[in-house]
Amino acid sequence: MVLFYLTILALLTESVSANAITPLSTENHAFEGGKVTLSCSYSGSGIQSWQWYRQYPNTAPEFLLQALESLGPQQKDRYVAEAQKDKKHLNLEISKTEVADAAIYYCALVPTVTGNPSTLYKNLRG
Repeated sequence: MVLFYLTILALLTESVSANAITPLSTENHAFEGGKVTLSCSYSGSGIQSWQWYRQYPNTAPEFLLQALESLGPQQKDRYVAEAQKDKKHLNLEISKTEVADAAIYYCALVPTVTGNPSTLYKNLRG
């Protein structure tokens, strides 16, 4: 069994200043073949859409999955995204984890990569 790390960060566009999002834990550990849940908490109101992004070293962030209030949990391959509005949490569950899942994961309240993802990457690198 291989143990690896997943890092989680939060993104928030400037246009939604009344809302905030923060990871519940900035580092998660997972065993290969297991299951891990990444979580963020958020504040604010009127939020109906949440997104998850993944970034590998030296690459731009890539969109993974969107959770919509009206549709409940959303699944894509081994990933399930769900917003728990009563707790104000956003979760990403990864099943059958692989070493290739070791990356930085971003939770976001609004669409963040809308045009050129390289612009977002440049901003993150500072």
